[in-house]
Amino acid sequence: MKKADLHLHTNISDGTRSPESVVDYIEYAKSFNKIYITDHNKIEGSIIAKSYALSRGYKLEVGIGSEVSTSKCHMLALDIKKNIKKGLTPEHTAEEILSQGGFPIIAHPFNPFNFSRRHSGGRKVIEGLLLKDIPFAIEYNGSMDYATLIYQEGTVLKKSSSISSANKKALDIASEYSIPIVASSDAHMGRVIGSAYTLYEDDLIEDIKSNKIKINYNFTKRNIGIPYFSYHLLLDPLPIPRKYKRNLVRYVMDHKSETN
Repeated sequence: MKKADLHLHTNISDGTRSPESVVDYIEYAKSFNKIYITDHNKIEGSIIAKSYALSRGYKLEVGIGSEVSTSKCHMLALDIKKNIKKGLTPEHTAEEILSQGGFPIIAHPFNPFNFSRRHSGGRKVIEGLLLKDIPFAIEYNGSMDYATLIYQEGTVLKKSSSISSANKKALDIASEYSIPIVASSDAHMGRVIGSAYTLYEDDLIEDIKSNKIKINYNFTKRNIGIPYFSYHLLLDPLPIPRKYKRNLVRYVMDHKSETN
């Protein structure tokens, strides 16, 4: 089966790598057939990435997309042609995506790290779309699973991994309502790419619609969990740039990726 990562960020929004760097990394270091660059409320990163991949003659296929901030959740908009206004209801956002010939996916629907009211929609959003008979899928999010390292004097004493409660809820509700569930990394830095991905047979979107896909998640490539980041921040405290003042976790994530 073919492999796809449907949720990737670049420095066009809040990722650490340029669109070109993400494409280069995946082409040479990962065996993926297709990716979507889904910067927040912008398709510009995906346009740059697609053009770059074509100009280099890469085998990797890059789809146009974005992660849209609706009034109640974040929604991946795949195969759209222009930016979608943020702040619309999930139903109106999904309908706008479909009107452009695209496909909507609710991102991290039960995310416990709800930094904004529009970050995680939950069951009500999912059931609202079902009531309107709107086709959509939900996401198993690789960045929310945990690989926790316990350190003492620079030595790893213990390493443990677990599926997050948010992803368990996503799996449960997908099974309950027979909703297609995709897996993606939601990578904001290179080392998280490949933490979760979707397996498909032929046409990715058509396979999602007909629920012919499979998902895969690999803890050995996971984002490292919050306990490790807290330890790292205490071990190596650095002046925190203004843009990170409201999100210390993101600062530590980015700083860690830059020092590896």
